[in-house]
Order: sequence, then C-alpha cells, then structure tokens
Amino acid sequence: MAQPSLISRETPRKFDALVNMDVSSITLSRISKLLVDSSALSTQEALARRERFGITLRCGTDVEQSRTLQLAVLTATNIAARCFPGAVRVVLERDVADARLLVWPSLACTLGSALADIVGPNSLCAAAKSEIEGPALLFGNAAAVRGALRVTFDGWIVKVGPAASVDPLPQRQYCALSGVLAGALAISEMFLVFAELSIEAGRRAVGLSLWRPDLPISDPAALGVPVEVLPRDLWVLGLGHLGNSYLWGLAALPYAQWNASEIYLNDFDKVEPENVETGMIFTPKDEGQLKTRICSKWMEERGFRTRLVERPFDSNFRCRTAPPQTEPRLALCGFDSNPARRDLATAGFARVMESGLGGDKDNFETISFHTLPNPRTAEELWPDLTPAEETRRREKRERLARENPAYAQLANDECGRAELAGKSVAVPFVGATAATVVLAEAIRLLHDGPSYTDIKVALTGLDRRFAETSRNYTAQDSAGIKFCDASIDR
Repeated sequence: MAQPSLISRETPRKFDALVNMDVSSITLSRISKLLVDSSALSTQEALARRERFGITLRCGTDVEQSRTLQLAVLTATNIAARCFPGAVRVVLERDVADARLLVWPSLACTLGSALADIVGPNSLCAAAKSEIEGPALLFGNAAAVRGALRVTFDGWIVKVGPAASVDPLPQRQYCALSGVLAGALAISEMFLVFAELSIEAGRRAVGLSLWRPDLPISDPAALGVPVEVLPRDLWVLGLGHLGNSYLWGLAALPYAQWNASEIYLNDFDKVEPENVETGMIFTPKDEGQLKTRICSKWMEERGFRTRLVERPFDSNFRCRTAPPQTEPRLALCGFDSNPARRDLATAGFARVMESGLGGDKDNFETISFHTLPNPRTAEELWPDLTPAEETRRREKRERLARENPAYAQLANDECGRAELAGKSVAVPFVGATAATVVLAEAIRLLHDGPSYTDIKVALTGLDRRFAETSRNYTAQDSAGIKFCDASIDR
C-alpha cells in the first residue's frame, strides 16, 4: 500500500508564499486555511499547531478479527495523518499488528504494515509501551484511558463519545460503511476539539444511522439489515476531495468477487498539493499526475476494474445506454460547481447520488445530499447565485483579505489576497462522512430500504440534521442498475 502521508517535512515551504510570487502559483493548505480564517494565524503557525496536536488510536484485540473495526482504524488513521501530520500514534498488540488485513485481500499484507504505510513504522506502538498522554480514541475492546473517546458501531449505526459514559455497541457487521463513518466521526470530534469550534465536542456522544439518518440511533429501526448485494458498475464523477472519499468507501465494501465491479472514473485535472491533504488516496508523489490515472491504479490494486473518461463533464455528456457499449446507469457525483451539477439531469443516468460540502470557516463541516430523480428540478436544487448574493460573497472575501493579517504575508496586492481568501476550507473527515451518506443510499436502493432525496448534516450538531423519508425503494427503482453479491460476515 502506498503511503498517504499528508505532509512531508518539505511541504511547509510549498504552503508559504513569497510576497512577489504570482498568486496562481501559491498553494494554500485548505485545512490550515480554517485556522487562518478563524484565528488569524499565519500558515506557518497553523501548520505548527496541527503538528503539535498529538493523537493516539488504541486498538483492542478484537480488531484482529473484525473487518469493520479494521476499516474504522484505517480510516481514522488516514484522516488523522492528514489533519495532524507527524502527530499520530497507533497502539496495538503484536498479534493485532500481525493480523491479516481483512479489508483488501488483494494487497496480501498485515494490518500493521497497512497502518505503517500511512503513519510510518515508528508511529506504531506496542500496548505494553503505550504511556502516551493526550487525546485518544478507543477501537474495539481497547482498555479505557482517561479522557479517551470510544469509537463503536452496530449494524448501520455509529457512535462516538467519552469512554467513561459510552459502552461498546454489539458491533454486528451488517454494513462496512459503518467502519468508514466511525473513523471519520472520531476524527471529526477530535478536530472540533483541536480547532476549538465546539465546546461540546469530546464531552458528548454523537451518532448516526446510515440506514435511517432521520431516526435517533437508539431506535430499533435504525439498526438496518445485513448487506447482501452491492452496486456492480457505476460512475464516479469528479475525483477531488469527495471523489477520493467515494473511492475509499467503495473499496471498503465487501464484494464477494472483487473483479466483478467496474468503476468509471471521470475527471480531467491533475493532482495538486492541496488535493493531497484532502483526498483520501492521494500522496505527495502523485502531484502533477492526472487524477484518473492515480485513482485507477489505487482501485485496481484493490481488485476493481476501471474505465477512464478524461474530459470535463458538461451539457454534452451522455451516458451510453444502448448495446453494444452500454455504460453504468448509477452515478456518484463529487462536483463543486452548480452548473456542472445541473447537467446531471440530462446525462441519461437512471440514478444520481450527489453531495455538496460547505467551504468556509462557518460551514466547512456541513454536508448536503441529493438524489436524482428528485421532486425539485435541477435548477431548483443547484441555482446560480443572484447578483446580490455574488456581491455579498465578493465583499466578504475582500473584507477577509483586507482585515486578516495572514493574507498580507501571502500576496502583495489586494486582488491576489482576495483570490486566496476566496479559496475553500476543506477537511477530509467531512468528505469521508459525506461519502458514507451517498454510498448508503446506493446500497439501500438495492435492499428496498428507505429512500431519501435530500439530507442535510452539520458535524458540529449531528442531532440537528435534516433527513426525511416518505417511502421505501422498490425493485422498479433499481431497474437498469447492475448489482452483485456481497460477502457475508457476521
């Protein structure tokens, strides 16, 4: 497995702009930008703070035999290494480290080697030598330590909260996405503590059911059903922050026969430094290469087949539905522009599942989810900004660039500072959470589960989410969408 370390020791120089440098050549960390905008820290100070926030992931002995727990640990480690470069430690017994990696059999490696590829071998610690202070996450039956958060799941349900008050759930392996969500929510709570964005984070229990996101996790109906089939062929449109997370989630699913699934990858951009921070599968060595090629290699190493479409998605795009070159009718969309999203309605897909993320310091942790068909039109779902909204957005960007001293260090002209201030904040646990919501819809579709056309989630207040269902999917809804068997692991 390739090492997805977020930041090498040379990376900070990339994120530090010179006053005379052309703004187009300046790379601004999308994670550090949150601290720049919220606390007026310089980019150097923001990165230094992230590198000092030591976090420990403690693995119980049951992680050895649980595919979903391994997924939770891998996901949390991957995200944490990008948020807190060089500050992540994983504590696990030798038997757990030497256990077979259950997630990606084609890699033929151990859990310990997979984790070492992410954080480096020196960041793996034996349980007997784990006197490490600071924030901690507990996975499986790991022994509790003071102030630690427990990360647990059951069926389609995930729960994260103080180990002193949150007991492990039964951890029935109904849906592998619960492992991805568990890892993402765990780092979300840690990051909210780190960035001082929530006084409740780290002291509360948070939870979500991917089967019934409209219900509290205590409701018996939230547990969901064992996954028996999975989407076989589909599109992933856009391979940035969200697209990477979709692929991580897809690769997490327990396909009974891995090479049965074919993923169509659509993008035309190359990997840039900020993509490495926010993309779950990009690494520094991928910079400058086409996203499609990197994503294809990563997925094929894990047993998937891929097809590459390296052109922009626009109003001329049409899914081929007639033999002999039929293409998948299911699409997962990771675009960040409304005009491109509106073109989804005319592209010929039977089903589209789409997510959008907030992009500034006040809403970066918000997720909106939509499906097509939808009761609303594409124009209603994804409108252009009005002239008044455009003006307010521009004035907000210019005010931030003018009043925040950090931007004066990044560019020596007003327009350049405003351009940098207008870049979005992005943190990988948000995309990873969104991916589980999107993929859960695709799996519920194949199990006659509850149907959601619109969901809104804010990670600072999961209890205030919006998700409403009025019906269950039927066999007619999945017409034209190919599926295959899942391996059953109880």
